[in-house]
Amino acid sequence: MKKDNYGFTLIEATISVALMGIISLLSFLALQSSVKSSSLSFVQNEIDSDLRNTYNELSELVKQAYTEASTNVTPPISPAGAEAIQVQNNGRGLRFFVPVPVNNSSFIRSSQPILVQHENEDRASGGVAPNAILDAGEDTNGDRTLTRRLVLVEGNNRRVIGSANCISNVEFQLLPDRSNSNNLPTLLYIYLEGTKRMGPGEGPLIRAELSGTIKLEN
Repeated sequence: MKKDNYGFTLIEATISVALMGIISLLSFLALQSSVKSSSLSFVQNEIDSDLRNTYNELSELVKQAYTEASTNVTPPISPAGAEAIQVQNNGRGLRFFVPVPVNNSSFIRSSQPILVQHENEDRASGGVAPNAILDAGEDTNGDRTLTRRLVLVEGNNRRVIGSANCISNVEFQLLPDRSNSNNLPTLLYIYLEGTKRMGPGEGPLIRAELSGTIKLEN
């Protein structure tokens, strides 16, 4: 009596192993792509959050700044010592004054000058653009970290705005309010750019932007 052969031939076994290898490779590539996409999304969200926090805090700080609408009129509406907001350092800094209550809100004086400065240790070198990596010679403040932030300076007080340390570029512009007949610059345009590397070392450079216009109240 002839017996049935339930085994595999060498060709069948070879094809099975090859198919399993291809399936395993495709599964690995899909998992790798998913992990990379998740990491990319995480870094992107991190930068977006840093930019929003910086923008929101800066908006609250600067919205009461005195403008030409209150300082360049006769008689001036602003208290003695107040000056109109100024954009400095080729659009990368601000100097402004805000009202400060004295005893109660019905009496105010002007603050001392308030400065917003962009501190950025990331420099172009040898024809290479800033790279979001702490290169040799860039750690000018000695904290072993690549410093890229907006800083508020008022007298002897100094603090980081929004606690972000990824601000790669900023731009400030004073704009006229077209709805106002005097056409004085009472709007502040703010542009923020943030960059980070994904993963350690020279991983992909992730970039995000945020911009908006603030109506200055004084």
